[in-house]
Amino acid sequence: EKHPDADRLSVCRVNTGDEGRTIVCGAPNVATGQTVAVALPGAVMPGGMKIKQAKLRGVESNGMICSERELELGEGHEGI
Repeated sequence: EKHPDADRLSVCRVNTGDEGRTIVCGAPNVATGQTVAVALPGAVMPGGMKIKQAKLRGVESNGMICSERELELGEGHEGI
């Protein structure tokens, strides 16, 4: 669903196998039913950034939905 306080963010409910998590995502093409790569709190991205739980414009986000560029798998960064 659209973020209540940000035009370019979505609030996603993501099934990570063990539990459902809320993740705020900025990808314009994120949609229900997709299978996506997710970095959970505590993960370290290839560039060294550590993923942590955070509030984005007042909504709790428990991870990050990753693009191929963020995972250093390719140059795609226009969405998921």
